[in-house]
Amino acid sequence: MKRCVSQVALFALLAWVPAAGPLMGQSPAAAAHDLNDHGTFEIYSAGKSIGTESFDIHVRSDRVEAQGDGRLQVEQNGKTIAVQTTSNYVLDSQLNPLSYTWSQKGSQSSRLSIDFRSKPAHVRYKQVNGQEDRKDFKLDKDVVVLDDNEIHHYELAIARYNQAKGGPQVLSGFTPQEALPGVIILNYVGPEQTTLNGDKVTLQHFALSAELTQINLWADDQGRLQLLSTADLQFQAMRKKDTGK
Repeated sequence: MKRCVSQVALFALLAWVPAAGPLMGQSPAAAAHDLNDHGTFEIYSAGKSIGTESFDIHVRSDRVEAQGDGRLQVEQNGKTIAVQTTSNYVLDSQLNPLSYTWSQKGSQSSRLSIDFRSKPAHVRYKQVNGQEDRKDFKLDKDVVVLDDNEIHHYELAIARYNQAKGGPQVLSGFTPQEALPGVIILNYVGPEQTTLNGDKVTLQHFALSAELTQINLWADDQGRLQLLSTADLQFQAMRKKDTGK
């Protein structure tokens, strides 16, 4: 059921298991921070800009709604393909997922939908060849959805970090691209000075670990994601300065 922009993942979290040698720390950003946020991330692959993702996160009285809108230029078979992606992620007030939809438009189109309210969760995927794949998964109520095409999902993951507990924390995770439930480790590393849009800033560094990779996340004191990078720096996403917070 693997799917992504032109069927090739920007980066994937595969075979999710606890990583060895966790770092200890405690985040100054409370888990109950204001989740309302909007902005745009510039996305880079091997140091080259390949597009943007704009997003909005809205807190309602009984739920949280997160929408993403991606515009990418993807290299495939020696050609550059323009791809547009849209997503809609609905969670309850405790950040438990209720539903998720994702669609891709361009020379190849596909659509994914997940209903977490049903038990087991229903996953429906219309592939680029027109075929429909249906799968059911038994997932934990508080599963963390990390679509590896949606940068803002990692901000919602940070919101799940228990600041009072601190240290490395095990979360139940689900990557739609791989149709793979598992566990992830989210850990607060500490405050760290880094460069953001040419400015030196101090941000809160989190590490999200899986067996095959580590995703580094930097957020401000309100938990708003500013920078994402794989450990090998081959994939990065940086919040654009002119969009505000």
